[in-house]
Formats: sequence, C-alpha cells, structure tokens
Amino acid sequence: MNQVNPHRRAFIAKTFGGIAGAIMLPSVIRTAVAVAEESHETMLGRGGNDGYIMDSSVKRHCATCEFWGGPRLVSEDGKTLTITGLGWCNNPASPNYQKMTSPDHGPMDTWRKWRVLGGGSESTVVPK
Repeated sequence: MNQVNPHRRAFIAKTFGGIAGAIMLPSVIRTAVAVAEESHETMLGRGGNDGYIMDSSVKRHCATCEFWGGPRLVSEDGKTLTITGLGWCNNPASPNYQKMTSPDHGPMDTWRKWRVLGGGSESTVVPK
C-alpha cells in the first residue's frame, strides 16, 4: 500500500496540464481573434469593413488587371476600386496562373488593364 504508483504522478500532471490549458485557451483564442481582426482591417486598407480601396490608375497590380478574378467594384467616378477579398489569376502567361493572389500583388509583367477601367489596348506583356 505504501508504494507510489509512477503512473499516478503522470496522471496528475496531465490532469493539471489539461485544466490549465482549458482555463487559458479562451484567453488565447480571444487574443488571436483580436489580432486577426486588427490585421484584417489593416489588409482592407482605408474603408475598414467596406473593403480594400485602391486607385484605379495603379498599373501592373492584380486588382486592375483584366485577368484577375477577385471581388471588386469600381466607384461611380471610376477613380477607385473597392476590393473585398482575394482573387484567382486567370492569365495563362502569368507565373501566378490559377493561383490565389491579393489585390495589391505586383508589379506583374503580364498585366493587362481591366476593360471596365478603359483597358483593352494597354498592356505590359514583356516579349520573350
């Protein structure tokens, strides 16, 4: 009866570790969520939850490219874009073809101005 069971100490250590983890986990999750929200708003730039605001005259970046498949909206005056997420590159000539990219990714040599912004003839495709 007086013998100490070595497994008992391991059980107690695991139990207290689990309890401490259960107590601290909500605090860690709250901190992670707060940091994620802060970085998300930073990523969105001016406008916070409205989206990432970008000047429509920016060249050689994904948000203003004809081939970028992300959620974007042109302002009524045509001077700014509001982007609300990431998008797929649909340009077969791009090294990012079929990859998810951010709207401010660039500069890209295979960029072509988005038709909605008055594009069509303007292109920066570099000949090989």
